Amino acid sequence: MELGNVLELVRGIDGVDDVCTDRDAIVGAVGQVQQLMSWCESRQLLHATLLAGVSSFPEKLFADAAHTGLRQASRVFERAETAALFPGCAQLLADGLITIAYLDTLSRALRSLEPEQRPRLIAQAARFAAVAASATVDEFARVVRAEVRRIETDDGAAKLEQQRRATRLRAWFDEYTGMLRLAGEFDPVTGLALMGRLDNMVATLFASGVPDGCPTDPSAKQDYLRALALLALTAGHGFGSGSDPGSGWGAGRTDVIVVVDTTEPEPDGRPRVDWGFPVEVPMRVLADLAGDANVSTIVVRNGVVLHAPGLLNLGRTTRLANAAQRRALRGLYGTCAVPGCQVRFQYCKIHHVHW
Repeated sequence: MELGNVLELVRGIDGVDDVCTDRDAIVGAVGQVQQLMSWCESRQLLHATLLAGVSSFPEKLFADAAHTGLRQASRVFERAETAALFPGCAQLLADGLITIAYLDTLSRALRSLEPEQRPRLIAQAARFAAVAASATVDEFARVVRAEVRRIETDDGAAKLEQQRRATRLRAWFDEYTGMLRLAGEFDPVTGLALMGRLDNMVATLFASGVPDGCPTDPSAKQDYLRALALLALTAGHGFGSGSDPGSGWGAGRTDVIVVVDTTEPEPDGRPRVDWGFPVEVPMRVLADLAGDANVSTIVVRNGVVLHAPGLLNLGRTTRLANAAQRRALRGLYGTCAVPGCQVRFQYCKIHHVHW
């Protein structure tokens, strides 16, 4: 982006003051702010690259100059490396045509691949730039994920084994709050079982009401109840009869809802399949998981449920949604039905459109 264009953006943004009531002007300013932010982030990546060439510890210099932490600085340097590998997308960022989220998508894709596989993703740089120029970040992410799946010709079994070896759980006391903090990483299959256990325990413990002192904020409330559920699980409640807590994961099969959306196929032509994982999981692993879980398949198209197991048409015979209706709703809504709300489906209340 030329300097003159940058100055024009600044003038346009500055033209909307705190008493402006022109909706179109405000919307235009929002877009101009994003363009300016993209240009600034592009310059920031350039500065990080330059620092890397003149310092043995450029992250520290960057963090001090930007008044940020080393973790945030390291992320900027990772983005700079990604920008160098995908120059077309980097140029779109500099022109204010895409956001930094596009580069973050590529960074995550690179991390998900083995080192010897990454050149095959980088070889698609020109194609990714062409897609990014006209696609939303979600559409762009689907294209990148499809390419990652294609590259992982070994169906990702080795990756899952690597993820299992990388299982970690950190525990430390926060010096400011005095609270014990936990930060864990688990492979996606184990993570699904763990989340299922926690969700089931929350439903079991608090079916009739929540304890005194429970936060009212919906997100904080779920975090609070999940923490109490974890305490209950570690105290032995909800585990199997065996003495080994690990054996408890098999007690009560995991419920898995698979949503097949035929409305808009994936870039490779296959229907979009959502197993409930926010990350890619090898097909071989999914097949094994299907044998050890209660799997319900929901087929939808254009917002209409074409297939769902169980009795759905209950009329007025029951006041609340049954399990089959909840599964069908999961096929239509991955998150809250309120536009823009990203609360996951399992943490939402099932109710009428008009409360």
